[in-house]
Amino acid sequence: MSAARATTSPLNPPRPGADQCQAPAALRPGLGTFQMESIRPDNTDPIPLRPAPNQFGTIMLRFVGLLAIAIAVLAFVYSR
Repeated sequence: MSAARATTSPLNPPRPGADQCQAPAALRPGLGTFQMESIRPDNTDPIPLRPAPNQFGTIMLRFVGLLAIAIAVLAFVYSR
């Protein structure tokens, strides 16, 4: 399939300003010959790791404990 046919198909209609050619030379400052500055941190200490996520058993224990407390409170309120 040629490029001209691909851009004129009904599934891929051409849009204004969406071409894939290079920008004109006036819009390309330095023509890609710019220098990048190297940025280094002040100290060389390693970045601290994030704390380990909670274990699944710990999360389930908290859920069951809070559920039991909620049921006890609702049962107390209902019995009054």
